[in-house]
Formats: sequence, C-alpha cells, structure tokens
Amino acid sequence: METATRIEQVPISKLGLAHYMRNYDEFLGPLRQQPLRLLELGIAEGDSLRNWAEWMPQSTIVGLDIRPRIPGLDGGRIVTYQGEQQDRSVLDRIGREQAPAGFDVIVDDASHVGQLTRLSFWHLYQHHLKPGGYYFIEDWGTGYWPQYVDGRKYRPPQPAFLPRERWLTSLADSPLVSGNAFLRKAVGWTRWRAVQRRFPSHQRGMVGFIKELVDECGMTDITHPHFGIGNPTPSRFEWLRLSLGHAIIKKPLAGV
Repeated sequence: METATRIEQVPISKLGLAHYMRNYDEFLGPLRQQPLRLLELGIAEGDSLRNWAEWMPQSTIVGLDIRPRIPGLDGGRIVTYQGEQQDRSVLDRIGREQAPAGFDVIVDDASHVGQLTRLSFWHLYQHHLKPGGYYFIEDWGTGYWPQYVDGRKYRPPQPAFLPRERWLTSLADSPLVSGNAFLRKAVGWTRWRAVQRRFPSHQRGMVGFIKELVDECGMTDITHPHFGIGNPTPSRFEWLRLSLGHAIIKKPLAGV
C-alpha cells in the first residue's frame, strides 16, 4: 500500500504513460525525503514543478523553459529560469546559482528535438550532474512522428536473409557439399563471412540521439584492446535503461 500511495503522488504531468510514474517511484522514491536538487527542462504551466516540490518535500526544484516565467510559480523551494535548453551559458548560470556541487536529478521534458536534447544532455551530464545522479529523458519516441521537425514515419525492415545468404545456405544443404568435409567447411566459412553485418535502422530525431547513448554504453567494446579502436575507455554511464518514450541514465560515482 505504501508503494502504491507514493506512486499516486508522482507529478501528474508524468501520468500519460504509467511506467514513467513507476520509473520515478522506483529510482527517486527511496530518495524523496532527502534534500536533493532537481532540474527540469520544459515546465509547461508549472504543474510538474509544483508536484515535484510536493513529492520531494526537502528538495530544491529548478525549472527552465523557453517561454516567459510563470507569475507566482517561483517561491519557497521552486526557482525558474527562461531560456533555451541548448544554451550552455544559461545552463551554466543555473548550475552556478542553484547547484554549484551538481544536480542530483535532471529531467528533460523540453523540446523533444534530437539535436537540442543532445546538446543540453552532454553539457549537463558532464558538468552539472552529480556523480551517482540520475538523468531522465522523456518522450524520445517523437523521432517516429513526421509532425516533428526531425521526425519521420518508421518503415520496418523485413527480417530475412540476403540473397547471397540464401544461396549459400542452399549450397550448404546440397548433397555435394554436405557430404564433403572440405566443401562443407569452405561453404560454412564463406557463409559466416557473408552474413549481414549492417541492419537498416531508424535514426531520426530523438531516436537517433538515443542510439548515440547506446553507443556510449558500448564504449568498453568499442575500445576493446584487441577488437576495438582507440585507447581502452569505460563508458561514462553506469547504466542506461530504455522503455517506451523514457530513457534513464545513471552517472557512476566518482572514482568508479
């Protein structure tokens, strides 16, 4: 019952997708009585900030929006700023004034445009999110919507062998090859080398940005000393969790 009650108190602006609510409760619920510093990009009419303040009664809640500041919203533990999410000077000012030691939580519910989200993410993550902090990105599925400036409709690729793969498979199954160890090995090796290595992938807008985050998760493989490129480098993420429209990135603790 306690968990259910806490979930119901999560900001109402997050209730469009029920798992947003569950995610916030899972990761922030155990921390919500602590004096955290939370930054939200994109605040609409301010309901989200008010509910964050209610749900996290000891925390400082900071908001940024491109539109003029809402009269009466600032006060108590809520502070708002006007500016664009990709404006690094604005982000630095907010960090300097509201969280000189870094924010514990950052929530991006702003433009949902891939490049703008990308610019603010990397700057805030590297310079203004505390080690051990959480970064939430909402509504990344807009990259599938042609209504968005950087979105496009998804065209699913058909899962099937390429023509050369089909031909080599048929050849491997033929009596001539299957009955000859040398030919069987030669055709098997050729088929292995001919296997499809690249897959058509939707890269528009927020979807493309999220796949960049997947690459960061794979940085240890990317820089593997025997198979990768560059110097061995760990990921800057402790972990990345993806669900419908919602991405969560956990920043490693210092020294991890």
